Amino acid sequence: MTLRPHHLLLAALACLAAPSYADDGQTQVTISVYNGSKPVAGLIFPIGAKVNLSAAANHVDSSENKIRFTGNVQGRFTPPAEQAIVLFGEEVVLSREAISAERAKAVRDIEAMAGPDQLYRGRSETGDLSPEEWKQQTAIDVANMKRLAEIIDAYGWPGLRFAGAASQTAFLVLQHADHASQRKYLPQLHDAVQRHDALGSALALLEDRLLVADGKPQRYGSQLSTNPLRFDPIEDEARVDERRRSIGLEPLADYAKRFGLSYAPEKAKESGVAHQKLATDAD
Repeated sequence: MTLRPHHLLLAALACLAAPSYADDGQTQVTISVYNGSKPVAGLIFPIGAKVNLSAAANHVDSSENKIRFTGNVQGRFTPPAEQAIVLFGEEVVLSREAISAERAKAVRDIEAMAGPDQLYRGRSETGDLSPEEWKQQTAIDVANMKRLAEIIDAYGWPGLRFAGAASQTAFLVLQHADHASQRKYLPQLHDAVQRHDALGSALALLEDRLLVADGKPQRYGSQLSTNPLRFDPIEDEARVDERRRSIGLEPLADYAKRFGLSYAPEKAKESGVAHQKLATDAD
């Protein structure tokens, strides 16, 4: 049986709203993997075990006892120390691959970029840094991008299969790099998304950012301007949700809610272009 990542769904079951359950040993966490609607594999943790799980996906839905990740799911968890974990599934393949010293160093170098990438910008929620702080952060960004470029040129885009959780750090480094580097490596990121080795949201953010910087309409609707808060112009807006769906993204109306906005494109006119209506939830 072959599992295709874009068909996988990961559901973490836990009493998230009642942490006392973990304290009294009455909670059991299960991670289940689905192919379509069919469960195909999973992990069962000991009763009462506290499991630290972090994951990214194109869609995340949560309720009192369940978090459901769908679309290009990438996650990692820290298992409880010295406690047995049960693995189940119809077919399980355990593989071992010899990694060259150069590749191992490349992954470690990407992992090491995470802290410096946020050294100064992570100190301010608003991004308001002093000129000297921005100078220092920019120097770090340049050094990070120089090393990341060497890695991409040697191995291609460092996606999930290459870098694991550090693949998100690679995207952040590129996101904070100069526009020339972003344009050069955007095709590699695009290819990684097509083979389900990177998140569609990363592609949307980077491609839209470059288009807006060039004064062109964005493709996926990821970029907004302020005063008032609104979406930057969108190419062929009537079909924006088609493009978003093609890379596993939620409808733009759902994305808008994250910013306290409502979005309702008008019916496409004869030109095929729709228009947006934005309003704060308070309106």
